[in-house]
Amino acid sequence: MLKLPLILMCLPIALLDFAMPKWKADPSVRVEDAYKYLYQATMGGEHAAPSRDVAKERLDAELTSMGDEPKGENLWEPLCPDGSIGRLNLRPFRAAGGKPDDLLDAFLGSVNDRRPDPSAFVEAWTELGRRLRKSGTVGLDHKEWLRLDTATKPNGYPALSHSDEYRKARRPAYRVLALDRAQMLIPN
Repeated sequence: MLKLPLILMCLPIALLDFAMPKWKADPSVRVEDAYKYLYQATMGGEHAAPSRDVAKERLDAELTSMGDEPKGENLWEPLCPDGSIGRLNLRPFRAAGGKPDDLLDAFLGSVNDRRPDPSAFVEAWTELGRRLRKSGTVGLDHKEWLRLDTATKPNGYPALSHSDEYRKARRPAYRVLALDRAQMLIPN
């Protein structure tokens, strides 16, 4: 199958216009969470799938340990304005009777179908820094952006974990999927 670059589906400026209102409305979002969001939207979930066995181990462990809270999560959270890539939340997936093996196949299919676009990440991340220099919020400001940029840039902008604040507030449990793969799992 043809691997499509994520930049064609999720342009950096449109991505930020879509994401920033969400981040500013969520007091638990920190600069690490914005970084992770941009990373997933432009790079996909490849970093979380070094092999099928490792991806299965991680999914099984997360499904076992995630608990039932928080309630009211959406099954699908688009990361881009066109919805072409997003987060499929595990709690509502499990509650709807979703099968872990089907999710694993969809996740790995998404990884195989999409080509990460590091330049799109850098463009979106740099634009976020410019925007935060003009107007930031608590936990998501230019000083914190600069701190994280200084720490990650020398390492080629690696994948990061969510901030402690976000993990405590949201208890994130999801897989990044392409929309076409997610639609095979989402009940009508």
